Amino acid sequence: MKRIHLIRSAELFFLSGLLCLLAITACDIRVNDTDDNAANTNFFAAEPFSFEISVKNQTRLNLTAINGPVDVIGVAGATTAKIFGERRVESESEADAKAHLKELEVRVSDRQNEIAVNTIQPDNAHGRNYKVTYHLRIPSAWKFAVDHVNGIALIDSLRNDVSLKIVNGSVQLREITGSVDAELVNGQLTGKLWLPMQGTCKMATVNGQILLTIPKTTTAEFSAAVTNGDISLSNLSLNNSVSTPKSLRGKLGDGQGTISLSTVNGNISVTGF
Repeated sequence: MKRIHLIRSAELFFLSGLLCLLAITACDIRVNDTDDNAANTNFFAAEPFSFEISVKNQTRLNLTAINGPVDVIGVAGATTAKIFGERRVESESEADAKAHLKELEVRVSDRQNEIAVNTIQPDNAHGRNYKVTYHLRIPSAWKFAVDHVNGIALIDSLRNDVSLKIVNGSVQLREITGSVDAELVNGQLTGKLWLPMQGTCKMATVNGQILLTIPKTTTAEFSAAVTNGDISLSNLSLNNSVSTPKSLRGKLGDGQGTISLSTVNGNISVTGF
């Protein structure tokens, strides 16, 4: 009986030790699985992407971006919309960057009257940089809207409305004929705009200046306001103007449209051509 008891005790001791070892190993595995942070971003992996969609009943393109530059150029008479660029991951090794490149996706949806382009990436980058460079070539008569976090944006040669919401990054609008609604937190807004009759131009930034160029024949109710900065109007006639050290308002032409500009830290400059 004593021998059987000793054998069972030895078996129990062995089993207890094995269970403890398995528990420790499992704990180590869990820690390693969650410790996925990259120590630096000295290496990268990148792949190009390209989409081309035939123009049918679409009238606009909506882009949701997270990190990287964006340029949009309107093409007169275009029969396709082209979306191309590069996906890029920066990490502590080329192998790690390649392994995580599959987590960065550009998703394009062709809907009934619009094309939606969305950036898909992990919510937690774990120290890596996920970047997408976007080049968009769309019919010049389309509307365009972008919701972006970090990156510069260039929009050129569109003859319709443009809407932008960007957290960090400068914006340059070239040869735009249409209404504009642009909101930035940190960055400069530069625009050359032909405002249609009854059109609206609203530009606002927290940290950055606004530089707007418009025809001398523009007709709009005009207002500009700064908290820390100056306002200047050149080569334009502002009727019924009312000014303070930090604000200016009045009427351009017959005042048929609306121009509203504001910044907290920065200057506002409006020039007629």
